[in-house]
Amino acid sequence: MPTTNNEIQKHRTNFSLNQILYGPPGTGKTYKLSKIMDKFTQDLNVKSSGDTDALYEMLKIENYTWYQVAAAILYDAAESNTNGGWLKLNNGIVNHILFKLKSIKSGSKTPIQTISSDLLFHTKMDCEYVKTQERRAPFIFEKNEKSEWCVDTKILNDECPEAIELYEKYKEIKDKKVGTSYTKENFKFITFHQSYGYEEFVEGIKPIFDGENEDGDITYEISKGIFYQCCENALLLSDYKGKLRDFCDLPKDERQKFFNENTPKYAIFIDEINRGNISKIFGELITLIEPSKRLGADDEIMVELPYSKEKFGVPSNLYIIGTMNTADRSIALMDTALRRRFEFVEMMPEYDNLNEINIEDINIGKMLKTINERIEYLYDRDHTIGHAYFINVSDLKTLANVFKNKILPLLQEYFYDDWEKIRLVLGDSQFIKEKKSANALFKSGTDYINDKILYEIDKEAFYDEQNYLKIYNSTSSQVDEAKSANPN
Repeated sequence: MPTTNNEIQKHRTNFSLNQILYGPPGTGKTYKLSKIMDKFTQDLNVKSSGDTDALYEMLKIENYTWYQVAAAILYDAAESNTNGGWLKLNNGIVNHILFKLKSIKSGSKTPIQTISSDLLFHTKMDCEYVKTQERRAPFIFEKNEKSEWCVDTKILNDECPEAIELYEKYKEIKDKKVGTSYTKENFKFITFHQSYGYEEFVEGIKPIFDGENEDGDITYEISKGIFYQCCENALLLSDYKGKLRDFCDLPKDERQKFFNENTPKYAIFIDEINRGNISKIFGELITLIEPSKRLGADDEIMVELPYSKEKFGVPSNLYIIGTMNTADRSIALMDTALRRRFEFVEMMPEYDNLNEINIEDINIGKMLKTINERIEYLYDRDHTIGHAYFINVSDLKTLANVFKNKILPLLQEYFYDDWEKIRLVLGDSQFIKEKKSANALFKSGTDYINDKILYEIDKEAFYDEQNYLKIYNSTSSQVDEAKSANPN
């Protein structure tokens, strides 16, 4: 049995608290992530639609932004033909149960101003009754001369499907009233990008307009980021009902009582984790995610957040699981602080998954393995091609589409349009052919032009079975060509 809280970390699941699945494109990283997500779900039942806690758990209201909640409320008004779908903010939108639930879950001190800001930011550009210059997609709201709001229901499904999803969940609960079962997801999912920062991840400052009057004073509110929200959600699963900042003020021995091997787990899944600037996003929290530094661990650490000045720590039951594409950035180039704190699980192409797929006489697994061996020789193993690209190939036509639209563009990116190397990778199988020479193009005066070979893609070649067979039925001369193309 575990004797310390540090040892408890090792017994809670069969995978690490901090884990990154890494590998080349198409190796099933996101698919594996979806399977891990199943470990963070609970099947629950709502006993009564009057049970506020159960309602906002079922709706997973924390997963929706303020503008999505506003859109769902206005969509409800349109569907029920309440005032033709037009609602005032103070006497309409804020009276809706979805607004009240969002206010409870968000913990915002100024929920009316917050939802007002989102209405203004996401108003259609041609609305003459909104003066705010700063607008953000999706542009879905309209405002009239009576200061009433509506949502454009014609574009909502394309521009903001989350609002319709929330509305349908709400209506299902409202209609059934009792005995509704649902699956609760104890996780959040996010994709990092280059401009993603600490303010979005942990906490930042957000401008808030004063109610319905956009000419009024602008105030600012500290907005909690997705990682902070995950920490609070993880803490709630430990049966602590207060705020994270209050939990950090408890005596250490009291905090440790909330974490053991039976504590339910929560997760944040980060897709493309290596695309973000880790130092910028995590900031001083990079140390706090270590298992031994988590809240409840023997060597726990807390910090004071820069904006709110609140004490902050990372709960011991929060899992951080990411994916990274090695074709974008090698592990060797990643932030060393991140590398030290994560367990890395390599995911490479699995050819056995393709051996049962035979199109005509083409062995897909053998073909891909040959392509990847050549890529590794001419480039490196981080830029090989995953099996997932071919997993649903059923005939020569779909195989041709995969090669034209996915494999060839990848090879062009890898080899910077070096067509000679691309031809070597494909076994010189006639997918790419030479175009006219300089002499044919210019007739004369070619003495001053460097000799250059131009290439073009033969689209019809992708529908010839023999060209795929040539990829892995290589000859020794092709191997010699590969060596001469990559002498180092």
